[in-house]
Amino acid sequence: MKKRPLIPHETALSLVLKNVSMVGAETVGLLNAAGRVLRKNVKADRSLPPFNRSAMDGYAVKSSDFKNGRANLVCFGVLKAGNEWKGKVTTGMCVKIMTGAPVPSGADAVVMVEKSGVSGEMVHLNDPGVKPWSNIHKKGADTDKGAALIKPGTLLAPGHMAVAASVGAAKLSVSRVIKVAVVASGTELISVSRKPKPSQIRDSNSPFLISRLKGISWVKGTFMGIVRDEPRRFKAILKKAIRENDVVLITGGVSMGDADYTPIVLEELKVKNVFHKASIKPGKPIWFGVTGKKAVFGLPGNPVSVAVTFSEFVKPAFKRMAGISDPAPRKLILPLSEGIRKKHDRKEFRIAAFTNGGGSVAAIKHQGSGDFVSASKSDGVIVIPSDRAEIKAGETVEFHPWEL
Repeated sequence: MKKRPLIPHETALSLVLKNVSMVGAETVGLLNAAGRVLRKNVKADRSLPPFNRSAMDGYAVKSSDFKNGRANLVCFGVLKAGNEWKGKVTTGMCVKIMTGAPVPSGADAVVMVEKSGVSGEMVHLNDPGVKPWSNIHKKGADTDKGAALIKPGTLLAPGHMAVAASVGAAKLSVSRVIKVAVVASGTELISVSRKPKPSQIRDSNSPFLISRLKGISWVKGTFMGIVRDEPRRFKAILKKAIRENDVVLITGGVSMGDADYTPIVLEELKVKNVFHKASIKPGKPIWFGVTGKKAVFGLPGNPVSVAVTFSEFVKPAFKRMAGISDPAPRKLILPLSEGIRKKHDRKEFRIAAFTNGGGSVAAIKHQGSGDFVSASKSDGVIVIPSDRAEIKAGETVEFHPWEL
């Protein structure tokens, strides 16, 4: 049988993003919306600022009263934030004003209190820089009424919460949480609490994946256990996982060994095989498929392969499903502090760490895709293009950090 050619990384990622389905939306209170993905515009319900606002403590004045930066004016009172001045500032008068208060009608500048002196009702002001609109945050300077301030596809950060609150958005439409099941496959695997026999290893991939899922605020992960290489039991677990979740992550069982049942069982469950194997290192055996609006990833069993394929394929899928406008992996362009080489024609994701305080990166020496100890010291991966055999120190490289 003729071997099917491996698909490039870019093609594989494109197929993932094309085939996953966006989840539905729900409405949540403002205080519960941080870390979720916005689905409907947040619009300004009024201009911001909603009035001409004093930018500092000082005196509201008419700039035309100043000659050579000086003026002697009668103070008619004090205006604090939250209050309004009922009268009008006219020639020869001023109003003491606090930061954030609405500038009284007739005034067109604020002179900071540090540039004043007081003698009874008279205020002596000395500000050579005074001019119309000095120290005033003008009405509508930030935004006009009706403007879209936060657009759909935005991952809501604390700053967005402040904006939403300022325009009265007490409730927001966001993507519902994506439910993800993690299933570990392999007779050799045991849980962390058990003592392994000489031929057994503790399952490290599931704790890794669950912890990664916990770091994604719009995702909820569930561990469905370790499944031995028994097709009937494996099929039952996967059927339940697919039924109850939006995404299923399976580790192990996707290569070509006698016990690699994952592709066969998924075919029996009518999960469409979108692609199997990509021209990447590590992570070549990755499997991806869909059934209805559900997505299934078969990740290679080696820990470094799991880390790479999760960041390069699974995380972008989550972003697309939530409606994030740019689902691609985060990319940094940084200089390489030590040269690297590779001996194959696949795109490689070499585990690496920041150097020089984050100003550059260097590959971490490791013992292959099973070396999770070295991987735990990494900050992400250096991308070595398929057509590059060597990248020298000082050259810039594409670096994908593990974190969002």
